[in-house]
Amino acid sequence: MWAWIVGADEGTDRLRRIQTRPAGPPEFLRGRVDLVRVEDELGPMITQRVWRNGGLVIAPLHDIRVLELANWAAAPSAGAMMADLGAEVVKVEALGGDSMRGVLRQAVVPDGEHNPDHPFQFANRGKKSISVDLDRDEGTALVKRIAATVDIVITNLVPSRRERFGLTADDLLEVKPTLVVGTFSGYGEVGEDTSRLGFDTTAFFARGGPQGTILGPDGAPPRFRPGQGDFTAGLALFGAVLAALRARDATGEGQVVEASLLRTAVWSMAADIATSAGDGRPANARKRTETVTPLIEPFRCADDRWVQFAMPIGNAWQRFCVAIGREDFIDHHEYGTPMGRFQHNTELMAELDEIFATRTRDEWTPILDENHLTWAPINNTAEVLADPAVRATGAFEKINHRLAGSFDTVASPFRLHTAESKVRGPAPEPGEHTNEILAAVGLDDATIESLFAAGVVS
Repeated sequence: MWAWIVGADEGTDRLRRIQTRPAGPPEFLRGRVDLVRVEDELGPMITQRVWRNGGLVIAPLHDIRVLELANWAAAPSAGAMMADLGAEVVKVEALGGDSMRGVLRQAVVPDGEHNPDHPFQFANRGKKSISVDLDRDEGTALVKRIAATVDIVITNLVPSRRERFGLTADDLLEVKPTLVVGTFSGYGEVGEDTSRLGFDTTAFFARGGPQGTILGPDGAPPRFRPGQGDFTAGLALFGAVLAALRARDATGEGQVVEASLLRTAVWSMAADIATSAGDGRPANARKRTETVTPLIEPFRCADDRWVQFAMPIGNAWQRFCVAIGREDFIDHHEYGTPMGRFQHNTELMAELDEIFATRTRDEWTPILDENHLTWAPINNTAEVLADPAVRATGAFEKINHRLAGSFDTVASPFRLHTAESKVRGPAPEPGEHTNEILAAVGLDDATIESLFAAGVVS
C-alpha cells in the first residue's frame, strides 16, 4: 500500500493523504498531481515523483546524495546534471567561494538590477553550498563526516592536493567503503603531469589536438569559447560516475572512476587521431580556398551572416548548382567533377563567394531548403537562444532566483521521456547551507557556532 501525500491541488494548499495500491494514485488525481511524496509501509521515501499521462515518473537520482569537492566548470557541470536528475548535491567551497564566481563574461543587466552570474548559475544550479577551510584539520574532518553520508564524491582537486588534505580516493573509501569516487583533472591520474593544473584552453584544446588542427583566419591557432572543453569533459565524468553507481549497486563495493580534459579531448578528436594512429601523419588543417569540396564549407551572405554546408557524398553538386542559379557549373569543364573542383578550388571558391554575397541569409534559406541541401545557419549565441529548432529540443529551462527573478539557463543535454530531469533551483550563495549541512551530519548548535568562530567554516 502506498500513501500519496498530495500538495497544493485545484487552488488549495491543503495536504491530503490518500491510500492506494502500488499502481499509483486514484483516478481523480491522475494528470493533476504535480509533486508528491511517496511513503510505503516500511517508512518514508524522500523522493520526487510525478504522475503523468497514466504513468509514474521518477527523478532517477532522487535517493542519491553527492558531495562535490570541485570548482570552476567541468566537474561542477557533472554535479549540475546529477542535481537535475534529482540528486542532493552538496558543494564544498573555499571560504572565499568557488574561484569561478564572477570571472566569466557577465550578462549586461539594467542599472539597479541584480546580476546573478549566469555562467556560475548554469554549472551550479540546484546545489547546496558549505564553505570550509580545507587547510585546517577540522575542515577536512568535516568533509569526511559529510562523505560518510553520501553515495558519490566528485572532485577536481589535483592528486597532490588530495594527498595534502587526506582526501584521496583511498581516504574516502576508508570513511565509507561503498562510495563512488569520481576524480577529474586536466591530465589524468597516471604519468608525470597528474598534478599539473589544466584548464580546457590548455589541456583540452591545446594539448588534446583541436587547436592544432584548425586554422584561424590569420593562420594562427583559433581561440575557443570558455567552457567548451570543460562541459564536454563534464559529460565524461557524469557518464563514468553513473556507470560506477550501477556497478556499486550490483556488487555492493565502492568504485573509483576518473575523467580528464586531455583524454576527453582525444575522444572528441577520434576521427582524426585514429587516422593518425594508422599512418603517423597529422590531420591536414586546410584553408577554405584549399578545400577538398565546397560542399563542406561555410559561405558569407550579403548581410555578413554565414551558412554552413555538409554534403560530402552523393549527387549534391547538381542540386547545389541549381540552388545557386549556376546550372552551367554542373558539367563545367573545370568544376564538373570532384577532382576538377579540388584542382581548381581557389577559383571555384572565389566564384561561389561572389554568388552567396548577392543575397542575405534569410533570402537564401528557402532556396537552399527547396533544393534539399544539407546546411545550417552559423548562429551566434543570441541567435541560438532565438532559434525555434533549439527551443524545440528543450535546451533551455528557467531558473527562479530570489533577487534576479526568472531567467533562462541551458538544460542538461538530453531529454528523458519516462523519467524526470529538470533544473531544480538557483545556484547557492557561498556557504548558504553551511548550518543546515552540519546539522544534518549530527553537529549541535554549540559545535557549529564554534566552527564559525574559529574560521573553519563560513
